[in-house]
Amino acid sequence: MSTFQSRLRIATTITATVLSGFAIATFLAETFTPKPPRYSRDSTSQVEGNAVGPLTEWIASVAPLRGDLLSAVAFARAGRLSQLGKTSASSDLSAQREDAISLAKESLSVAPHSSSTWLLLANLEQLASDRPAAAEALKMSYLTSAADFDLMPKRLSIFASVATKTDADLSDLARGDIRLILTQRPDLRAAISEAYAAGSIDGKALTFELVNSHDPTFAATLR
Repeated sequence: MSTFQSRLRIATTITATVLSGFAIATFLAETFTPKPPRYSRDSTSQVEGNAVGPLTEWIASVAPLRGDLLSAVAFARAGRLSQLGKTSASSDLSAQREDAISLAKESLSVAPHSSSTWLLLANLEQLASDRPAAAEALKMSYLTSAADFDLMPKRLSIFASVATKTDADLSDLARGDIRLILTQRPDLRAAISEAYAAGSIDGKALTFELVNSHDPTFAATLR
């Protein structure tokens, strides 16, 4: 009996230690990791306290099964790209972008349901001029949250930049956002106009086609 009790105490101690470590890691990660942002109307994402360092990244990475915290750090890294663009060399921008891409992918490996993180990855891949990768990440953003009005302006912006006439699946997904904006959120129509104006040749043609199928009058204003 004494042997059984001894083993039980050891097992209980180990379990308590593991759970305590989990709780401490989660507490520290939530304390030091910046709050996850939402994409805003002007298609940017900012995080309060963008100056995240290696300690913050490490704390977020050791918190078990907390992909949302890694995503917040990735957003913070991405938010610094515009600041670095004014003062840093292209190599610095590239390194920051690759760091953010790596963090976003690591976050998605734990939390693949995060539509905003997929959209962040699409945006970063677009900035890296990798259109196929951006298009695939954008599809996942649509599939994980098809009717998120907060994400629609940025999704349409990226769609108009990376879409090609050969990718019917992506066009079908974007059609849903455009239909919802035209029928339910007229205040977001400007986002369609802005996406069209900044889009590629294919992106403009596809955006016009999708809008024209629902509202020819509004489509005429795009050109």
